[in-house]
Amino acid sequence: MVKRGAFLLVLCLVFLSIGTASAAEYTHVIANSEDWRDVYSTLRYADIIGAGKDFLVSTRHGPLLLNGISKENDVLVVSSRTVPYVFNYQDLVSGRGFRSADEKVVGSANLELINEKELGGIKNFVIVGDNYGYNAIAVAPYAAINNAWVFFANRANVDEIDSIMANRKVDEVLIYGFVEREAKQTLAHYNPEIIDTGDRFKDNIEIVKKFLKIRPTEQVLLTNGEFIEKELMTGVNPILFTGKENVPSQISDYLSSSDIQVGVLVGSDLVGAATNIRRSTGISVIVKFARGARAPTGAVAAVENLDLFYLPIPIMQLSLHSAKYNRATSQLELTYHSESNIPVFFKGTITPTSGGEEGTRIGDVDPIFIAPNDYKTVSYPDVEFNGESLTLDVFTLYGDTSSSLEKILEARVDAEIVNILDRCDIEIDSVKFSKPRQQFLVKVKNIGDIDCWVDIELSAVLIDGIPTTLGSDGSVQIKAGKSKNVVIDQEMSDADLDANPFVDVIVYYGEREDSLVKVQRGRFELKIETISFVTIGLIALIVVIVAAFFILFFLWRRRKKEEGW
Repeated sequence: MVKRGAFLLVLCLVFLSIGTASAAEYTHVIANSEDWRDVYSTLRYADIIGAGKDFLVSTRHGPLLLNGISKENDVLVVSSRTVPYVFNYQDLVSGRGFRSADEKVVGSANLELINEKELGGIKNFVIVGDNYGYNAIAVAPYAAINNAWVFFANRANVDEIDSIMANRKVDEVLIYGFVEREAKQTLAHYNPEIIDTGDRFKDNIEIVKKFLKIRPTEQVLLTNGEFIEKELMTGVNPILFTGKENVPSQISDYLSSSDIQVGVLVGSDLVGAATNIRRSTGISVIVKFARGARAPTGAVAAVENLDLFYLPIPIMQLSLHSAKYNRATSQLELTYHSESNIPVFFKGTITPTSGGEEGTRIGDVDPIFIAPNDYKTVSYPDVEFNGESLTLDVFTLYGDTSSSLEKILEARVDAEIVNILDRCDIEIDSVKFSKPRQQFLVKVKNIGDIDCWVDIELSAVLIDGIPTTLGSDGSVQIKAGKSKNVVIDQEMSDADLDANPFVDVIVYYGEREDSLVKVQRGRFELKIETISFVTIGLIALIVVIVAAFFILFFLWRRRKKEEGW
């Protein structure tokens, strides 16, 4: 009897162990988080373990999502500890009759799922920044076919990332796009490959080329990098960015010269850009814009929108603030207003019409820089106009780099007729960089008899080896006959400063704050300030206080001696 009991106990333990093992082999994973990094990492985890994958996009989406998943699945729900869409989602899943349902609650799916035992063999890593999601979307197919984990690195979490990687035999590390300097420095000992041209479309092309070396194909997925969709994460095809409204030239040029024959557009909002791609490159474009309904309401099979999880993106919005024709100078003056939270470049084409007749078209040869929330006036000289009214058709392309003009501003406006002579006169005195304050200081002198407004731009400043345009935070007023340092905040390493012995300065200036119609350029030696005047003043004050103390102490002792102490 004892032997028989022992046998039954062992048999039960075997069955229990088999059941436990089966439960651990999840066949479907669901991301339950409002944090895009959790969603992205959960989908990457599901792909690595060979499971199906889905994600919630709202609280109401929770029950609907389950209608599209087979009940013959062992489901793992990865839920955010702080921002889940549905609390205790596991119970809802269990109640729908799935074979099994577990839930893993995470603080950061990106840093925690990589430590799961199923991912113990991961040796390849892709590092992207966590500010904007488009870089993560661009590398998703490459990470999938290279069996790599994608880390979202910043200065706060890079030490933990380094610790995770240090416990593995790392084969390959790729740093893609903009990653904070501190993070790159911490991970430099892995000798990473770096793709960072300063242009996300050029970076995108480079990662597509790496994909095609491993898995040649004649088909790409087309998107703008603003959302997660399941097919984008699979690695079946590389992802090529279309741009939001206009297709950047580097993308259309690459498609024209490549072997790509078919583009699958994911999402219906980009049909305009995809049409431009088809016309300019000749490739076929297929649009994936919907899926079968998971809750049909009639006899005819309905469709519903794709599940899209939208990512944080930079805000790029440009508007035309004013249009003026100045009879005194025969200049057309267009003032743009950037409502963006990042620097923007724009390039305009203007078609004037007067008296029903179309005039000579004018425009910008090179893209023009405008700082966040700033105004920029572009003047076009020698514009002939003799009528009473002037109508302008404005077509302006803009984007986050000079070669990535992906958005379009179109406007038809009547130009205001003015007659103004701008008497503002300035000169650029010097340019220095304050290391304690991490600021450029451009000293400008108003040499005229009237107050002036100035806006400063530093072009092609090398930061981490990438030419970067910097701008002051709005225009600054300088009183007649006075000088002022115009400040531009920018972190610069010693290597950056060594790479910029000279800087190119552009000053836009004028009497009217919103119409800086004059421009002055210059190239100046960059002087380095290692200690600020404030610090010097504090040191001097301390020296004076200490010296005064000793003098008073000496006088006090002499007085006491004279009194016989």
